[in-house]
Amino acid sequence: MYDGVCSGIIGSGFLWPIPVVLVFLIGLSMIMIAKNNRQKKRPIESSSLEILNERYARGEIDDQEYSRRKKNLDL
Repeated sequence: MYDGVCSGIIGSGFLWPIPVVLVFLIGLSMIMIAKNNRQKKRPIESSSLEILNERYARGEIDDQEYSRRKKNLDL
């Protein structure tokens, strides 16, 4: 009846992959951002523990201070 003049929101039929690809790319980018954020947090925690261990080994902090700070890092 309309002969393709008004065939819906996604056009004449050959444009339907575009919204699908866009949704896929948005989802993929959200997953990559979340994964990247998780990986950035891990080295900070381990480097804090390494610094604490180095300070303890150099004698800058005593046993009680070391235990207290290590307990705080584990939380």
